[in-house]
Amino acid sequence: MKKFGLILAGVLALTATVGLTACGGGGSDDPAIHSITYTENDNYRVIDLSNAGQTGSNILFDVESESVFYEIGEVSYNGTAITKGSLGYQFTMPDEDVSIEIELTPVTEYDDPDDYLSWSSTVIDEISVASEEDKGYEYLDCEQNLSLVFDMAKFGSYNSNVDRKEILSSNQEVIPDSALDFEPIEQSGISYIIGGNLVVDLKQINPGTTTIYLYLDFNNASSATLMRTFTVTGFGKIEVETVDVPFEVTNESKFDSDADLANITIRIEDTDYIYGSTAPEYQSFTLDELTNGEGTFKYVDGHTYSISASHGADWDGEHYGTVTALPVNDWTGQGSTVTGFNRISGGVLTLVTIPTSTNPVQITIDD
Repeated sequence: MKKFGLILAGVLALTATVGLTACGGGGSDDPAIHSITYTENDNYRVIDLSNAGQTGSNILFDVESESVFYEIGEVSYNGTAITKGSLGYQFTMPDEDVSIEIELTPVTEYDDPDDYLSWSSTVIDEISVASEEDKGYEYLDCEQNLSLVFDMAKFGSYNSNVDRKEILSSNQEVIPDSALDFEPIEQSGISYIIGGNLVVDLKQINPGTTTIYLYLDFNNASSATLMRTFTVTGFGKIEVETVDVPFEVTNESKFDSDADLANITIRIEDTDYIYGSTAPEYQSFTLDELTNGEGTFKYVDGHTYSISASHGADWDGEHYGTVTALPVNDWTGQGSTVTGFNRISGGVLTLVTIPTSTNPVQITIDD
């Protein structure tokens, strides 16, 4: 009984279909309508795309990137590439369902030479996580400054605040946005900004690879954008090449007895130190360790170093009871007006060429 009912229903349905075809005013000759679909993605937005199209009709739509880390790559339908025109993407609807495919191209590096901002030559593509010891100091910051270079001719001289900044990481598991900040450098005694650093909180990051996006817009300058891909390594894993630089110390201070030689310390600090690298941050020498005042220190090409001197007295076996800071005189060495000179100025050592044993860095201490 049930089987007979199903057969009867099928006959009635077929009759209805035939009737509609016969009375449809040429319905079988009308172009077919097919579906149009695409895969949604947070990194792009599809604009004005219909969900269906008639065979032979013109289909027009557009695609925009929703992420600073991706550009729109090839766009195609059913495997056929679509060239973007002035109005967007356009194709003729085939006699079949259509699937729109959208490829994303990662943006990993960007540094516009026409704006005022660029990376310092001291910035490398590796960043170290904080050591376990430094992580244990709850209230001690552990940060890496990625130095930025400001072209002051383009940036201007009267910028006093950042109107807008945006700093993003493409991989939140490696470097979360919360671990990134911009720290301006102001001209001494004046609130005008003359530089800055991208600061990374090393306690929040984890090994892996990520791209960092930095956008800055100041009150009296046009905006600037930087992007760069960094690899986060374990502590102590960053290999940095060093060379031995000769130096010679002349002691013109009042502490000039033989007994004072063990109590006068020369301290050399890498002001561009790369945290967690194989290069030393601090190097100290007492004058009695040097042969005729001569020694060498490990230098990273392009870095600047601060040089200080001090005399200690009343040694208790671990600490000096009295420490006297000793001035380090300015010095000018090899170089030219074109390239610049090897020099010590205000206790800061800058090298444009690697000194030799016949032309060492001259460190003169006074009182």
